[in-house]
Amino acid sequence: MNLKVLILFLVASFSVCAHAQQRPNIVVILSDDAGYTDLGSFGGEIDTPNLDSLAQQGMRFSAFYSNARCSPTRASLLTGVDSAKVGFGGGVVGDWVRELPFEAHRGRLAYDQPLISELLGDNGYQTLMVGKWHLGGSYIKHNPQMAEGWKRTHPPQMQLTQEEIELDYLALPPQRGFQQSFVFHGAQGNLFYLPNKPHEYYEGNKPAKLKYDYHYTMHCYAKTPFAKKMYSDCHGKKGHAFYATDGMTDKAVDMIKDASKKDDPFFMYVAYRAPHKPLQAPEELVQKYLARYSDLQKIADDRHAGLVKQGLYPKDAEVRNNNYMWTKQDKAKIEEFRLMSAVHAAMMEKLDENIGKLVQGLKDSGEYDNTLIVYMSDNGSASHIGDLMNAPYNGVKALLWEGGARAHAIATWPNVIKPNTINNDVIWVGDFMPTFLEMANTQFPTSYRGKKIHPLDGRSVLASLKGEKIAPPETIFNNDKGQQSVIYQGRWKLLIEPGWYLQTLAKPGVSIELYDLANDPGETKNLVKHYPELVTKLVKMSEQWKVANKITDYAEIIKLKPNDPY
Repeated sequence: MNLKVLILFLVASFSVCAHAQQRPNIVVILSDDAGYTDLGSFGGEIDTPNLDSLAQQGMRFSAFYSNARCSPTRASLLTGVDSAKVGFGGGVVGDWVRELPFEAHRGRLAYDQPLISELLGDNGYQTLMVGKWHLGGSYIKHNPQMAEGWKRTHPPQMQLTQEEIELDYLALPPQRGFQQSFVFHGAQGNLFYLPNKPHEYYEGNKPAKLKYDYHYTMHCYAKTPFAKKMYSDCHGKKGHAFYATDGMTDKAVDMIKDASKKDDPFFMYVAYRAPHKPLQAPEELVQKYLARYSDLQKIADDRHAGLVKQGLYPKDAEVRNNNYMWTKQDKAKIEEFRLMSAVHAAMMEKLDENIGKLVQGLKDSGEYDNTLIVYMSDNGSASHIGDLMNAPYNGVKALLWEGGARAHAIATWPNVIKPNTINNDVIWVGDFMPTFLEMANTQFPTSYRGKKIHPLDGRSVLASLKGEKIAPPETIFNNDKGQQSVIYQGRWKLLIEPGWYLQTLAKPGVSIELYDLANDPGETKNLVKHYPELVTKLVKMSEQWKVANKITDYAEIIKLKPNDPY
């Protein structure tokens, strides 16, 4: 071998090794209140070709668990710990009207527990966020006039001190490791914004300037007097507007373009607001699904059959009959349910369209081949349409049956994740942070900002992404407004006081349910009487978890919030 050939060989070898050692980009995409079977690749009838394509290129998770509600899921996603440890236990969410004077229910992200954005940002990653935050915090520091609103919405036990004002500021994305951010801080608000109308989006620490590049005929559904006052102003209007799903994607694609010009990898968190209420979508898509939803029982039956056909639900497993909303109500209410379902579906198709734009942005920038994409819903679909959109699972968002806690999820990573595979491992949302840390060669600290911190409750599932079978976690605990749930060894599920708390409170005794998820994922057979020793064991474990996580009994919480029991 002559010298020239040797040099070329060494250069090529170095290039291959450098590529092998290159840390991947990580893109996390979150939908908000999407139903388990909303995607075509999960048995549904909504047109979702882009997400279905991701499923074909990667893997679908059949047993992925969220925390059954918006903010608790987001808290565990970004911290890797049980949400109560960072202020989001008991189903509390990140809005002033929900904050409580209890550590586990504070409703504001704890400042002394590191986020994935902070740890990756400190280790050479670009960190980017677009979308819904909903983890507490405010700019009261910059806007003292907000003090009256704070005092009006908080229990008298809570005092607005300078420390509280500073911690509110430190709970926001730019102060939590996101070097670039375009966010909506709260739970819900209009998805359509007309030019010159006030809005609530921030870019970094400053109010954002929205772009009104798209023309829409707007369908803005509102039912209650409050919703009509807040969210119906755009209904029926035609013209240029900012629509959250489109606008967030455009901002994310711009961020990807800029990030691709630098050598450092990037972590991007894209938290869409769809299909969460208010139900708002382009009119032509709403009409498309109104026509498609002429027979809602057939939609529910087809979703069940489709999930079985996709290999994501056992063929012989039974399901509960949850068709009250579209068969047992009077005709006018059924028509209203059909309209809400159609707007939800329209929002999902629009979401899918934009995820396609996001993926194309990765490809156009040359970053796709070195990017792990994880897409998931933050919980099951909500109560206004959830029994249909989560079919064949039982329950809805904020309830701890499978329809509330089990969510659809997809991951793709070229040349690492085998295409068109189904992952049947039990995986919890808190598992992703330790997985990302392992991928990024980043250590999780024992202390942060001078304080000892909670160790990770999640575990790395990188081996599972690569196709290796892994054992289930011993337990997954969930807690939401008086309900308790524990999934044990991936098979047994115990529920204590399942359902809306004030309904169970009105009945004597404590309601307990036990299900064998391996054989009964539809939760149709309560096995409490068949396994008394297991029930005793799991009840004890659940009580110990409540104590360890400082969960306040919901009977005490509703004394402070008597007008907001759910």
